[in-house]
Amino acid sequence: MSPLVGVLAIAAGVMTLAVLVGAVGGAIHGRLKGELSIGAILVMGTFYFVVKALESWSPWSLVLSGMLPLILTFLVGSVTTQLLETRLGLRPVFATLAGLGSALLAGFLYLMGIKLGWWPLADRNNIALAVLTCLIILSIWKRMIPRNSD
Repeated sequence: MSPLVGVLAIAAGVMTLAVLVGAVGGAIHGRLKGELSIGAILVMGTFYFVVKALESWSPWSLVLSGMLPLILTFLVGSVTTQLLETRLGLRPVFATLAGLGSALLAGFLYLMGIKLGWWPLADRNNIALAVLTCLIILSIWKRMIPRNSD
């Protein structure tokens, strides 16, 4: 067995861990109704420390390989939880569970897309950093726009 198989298994484990951490973090963040960019940074930090605790030798490229499913599941979980709770009036417990389920479904579909070869693995880190940058810019822009006091 070649060493490449071991590295690919570790990368798959890191991406699965990213889906789980992002989904749980997104559901919790959606329940607490916090700022998206701050929540994304906290979830990214949690993911980094969990990966470093499990694999102490892991390079940055291994941690960065899980950033896109992490941010994807975080956003789906957070937005779904907030939408179901505020717009549809669903009870908070059920909205949080539905947000967690939808984030896990989105992460599963992302991982299946990689397994089936629907999109390449090469550019996903740049996409994750672009999504995070857009979150930060939207967060700052939202704070700079004055609110109308009626």
